[in-house]
Amino acid sequence: MRTSVLVSSAVAMGIVICSVSAWSDTAAGLDAFKRKDYQRAFEEWKAAAEGGQAEAQFDLGLLYAQGLGVHRDLTAAEQWYRKAATQGNAEAQFALGLLYSRGWGHPRDEADAIRWLQMANSVDSEGPPMDWTPLEGYGINRNPRDAVYWLSQAAEKGHPGAEFELGQFYSSGEAVKRDQAQAARWISAAAAQGYTPAFKDLGERFATARGVDASDKHAYFWLTLAFLHGDKSVEKMRAAEAGKLSASDVAAQDHAAQNWKARPFPKPH
Repeated sequence: MRTSVLVSSAVAMGIVICSVSAWSDTAAGLDAFKRKDYQRAFEEWKAAAEGGQAEAQFDLGLLYAQGLGVHRDLTAAEQWYRKAATQGNAEAQFALGLLYSRGWGHPRDEADAIRWLQMANSVDSEGPPMDWTPLEGYGINRNPRDAVYWLSQAAEKGHPGAEFELGQFYSSGEAVKRDQAQAARWISAAAAQGYTPAFKDLGERFATARGVDASDKHAYFWLTLAFLHGDKSVEKMRAAEAGKLSASDVAAQDHAAQNWKARPFPKPH
């Protein structure tokens, strides 16, 4: 019995040591990335990724997708994203879903890449903000069905970007049965977590009764929230919705939007 306890303790200690080592690799890689030492970041993350560390696998995929510290290779990015995604990493599931959705995949710039990496490697990660720029001609074909599958995996974990993208698939009916109510549910979930592209979409839905019951108050609220977050394209529709409300209702919704706070996705216990 004593031997068993000692062996168990040794195994447990080994797991802890391995975990610390893997985290050290990802942290050192992120530090190198911030210094623009991409080759060093690649070396740090490669060791941890090959050891099965999901966050490092995602990080390595991002380097391949971005072409930093290594020749740009979306096939390799796809492979590393998939390794992390199959381990349940929501950021990788989201990235893989977008890769299949658009046929490309990398953050828009280095600052955006750092935000992705910081969120992906955070213990309390809720998923990075999403703002990608198209990258064409690097060998990854669109695959809407696989996109829906991986986006669903991430969305079920509460990833707001994945929720929004999944909502778009249900709205268009591509690769899934068209269902505006289901689209509205996913887009509403993303909006509730503060995912800004969802604000406009949800406001328009309340204005046109697309997947939700028509509500001028709700339409004005979400369009105002989009406007406050810099989306000036909603100004005309927002003004039209304001014209349907009383002055007191407009003031109340303005106040609500100005004081609104995102609701974090509840963590599993």
